[in-house]
Amino acid sequence: MNLSEKLMRFHFFFKSFVAYIVANASDLMISTDQKNDLQNSWLDWLEKFDTYITPDTHGTASISDVNMAFEDYSPKAETVRTQIRDNNALALSGAAMLNLDIKAVDKNPSKILPPDFAPSIGLISTANLAVTIFAFDPRHPGKKSRPKGAKMYGSMVAFTGADATAPPADAYTNRVPEGKSVFSVLYSSDKIGKKMWIICWYMSPTGKPSPVSIAFSIVLN
Repeated sequence: MNLSEKLMRFHFFFKSFVAYIVANASDLMISTDQKNDLQNSWLDWLEKFDTYITPDTHGTASISDVNMAFEDYSPKAETVRTQIRDNNALALSGAAMLNLDIKAVDKNPSKILPPDFAPSIGLISTANLAVTIFAFDPRHPGKKSRPKGAKMYGSMVAFTGADATAPPADAYTNRVPEGKSVFSVLYSSDKIGKKMWIICWYMSPTGKPSPVSIAFSIVLN
């Protein structure tokens, strides 16, 4: 039974994240609706994740369900995390930063500009309803390190028919930024036979984007 490292990492992050917010919602200026939504999301995630990691129920259906949940709840958590991080009225404690996975902010981040070129995209593998890609510096294709000014990787994904041409910009869905040049894009079983399109870009410490890459595409199986 192969389990996704991405899903495992998210599970333990999401567990701590939601528990801390539920216990400290008022101090973090989180609304009751936001708190309840996160709590319900965690309960749904936990049910799907338990099915996914249980040998007797691990299979295409449980992988598909947990992948869909990840693509839904990961951006939701990121939105709330960013809301808390960027709230100047909050003085976050060490415990808050640890449980919410918020790093200390650079005092002069605006001086760091993103690269003036886009990453290139190469395929690493496809397995277990996941496409693993390598977003690399086209000037140094063998290196996994980020170029100067790049702190994260932004990415968007779209799906079309297998024979379709590249979709328009508004067909893509934003993903949570990735910290490593090699990362997986998860999909559900209903996407099998369709074509996945991925575009990537570098992000500066303040989220300023580089130019975007040429769209990478692959027919899913």
